[in-house]
Amino acid sequence: MKIRTVPIISLLMIALNNSAIAGDAPPSSDLIAEREQVIHQYVLDLGKADYQDITSLFEKGGTVISTSRGNVDAKEFFYSFLPDVQSATTKFNQEFISRTDKDRYTARFHFTFKLKDGETGDGEYVDEFLFGSKSAKLTSVYMFENLKFNVKN
Repeated sequence: MKIRTVPIISLLMIALNNSAIAGDAPPSSDLIAEREQVIHQYVLDLGKADYQDITSLFEKGGTVISTSRGNVDAKEFFYSFLPDVQSATTKFNQEFISRTDKDRYTARFHFTFKLKDGETGDGEYVDEFLFGSKSAKLTSVYMFENLKFNVKN
């Protein structure tokens, strides 16, 4: 009896291809829910000026990339800003999940704050959140310049 090698090789190729595709599977619904909760907590922490809790949402070595300060360690960024906040409020508006990068999310929110020195800020913000692979911890947050006009939800 002669074994046909072509069909066996074909089956092996199909199996390898399917296992590679399984590695690229989207995050579980539980992980998506955890990540969405992290984003909501991030916005809440801004409104509470809670620099300790907001930095706990990041992996060790997590970064913030902002138009004002460039690429900075997340703890350094929030510890240098949020303790100076006298009062703040936030309103969460929208969340988006990337179709091409399963670890990338975006949120739009309104942030109003008053610093202890009297400086005020008020605007609509869009932040991009990058999570660690299969993790609910943030590796980076990209902060885009705020919109200083009224935005309709």
